[in-house]
Amino acid sequence: MKRESHISNSFFIKSINEGDTEAFKVLFELYYAKLLYIAQSYISSKEDAEEIIQDVFLKVWKKRKDITTNINGYLFKITKNLCLDYLRSKKYKLSNLNNIVQLEAFINHTALANNEASSILEKELEQVIQNSINLLPDKCKRVFIKSRIDGLKNKEISDELNISIKTVENHMSKAIKHMRLHLREFLSFF
Repeated sequence: MKRESHISNSFFIKSINEGDTEAFKVLFELYYAKLLYIAQSYISSKEDAEEIIQDVFLKVWKKRKDITTNINGYLFKITKNLCLDYLRSKKYKLSNLNNIVQLEAFINHTALANNEASSILEKELEQVIQNSINLLPDKCKRVFIKSRIDGLKNKEISDELNISIKTVENHMSKAIKHMRLHLREFLSFF
């Protein structure tokens, strides 16, 4: 694929349709991390999520001629469907309801299959996060927001709030412990 500063979406899709490996490589680089993040939010095993995303790109390559205009939607739909397939296979293997990993896969399958339920869970999680942030002491909250929401580095926060970097680190440590405690039922990786 000829690299230009402005490549149109239709030219990019046409290149993929025609089997241009450079265009496909660009597609992979643009979407791999995003799709992996989505898969990992539903699949508890990182290795399984990575395998699913590899399958996504394998499927896209095999069906590259079917891609028309919305490549973004196409990739996310395939990712969601492969996650559902994976979770369905886990659901049928449920032999012991006490097996937490399999039970989690079943619950995730049910939530993923129901868009309305997913939306409700997202809103509930957003509310719990906001409530948790609001419960932080004022200085700790300001440091946490500047770090995690505004994306500032510790040095920048230190300069802006006129506090030492060590104080910023202490506030962040306290805030993260607090958030882990309040979000433990939502986020299994904390």
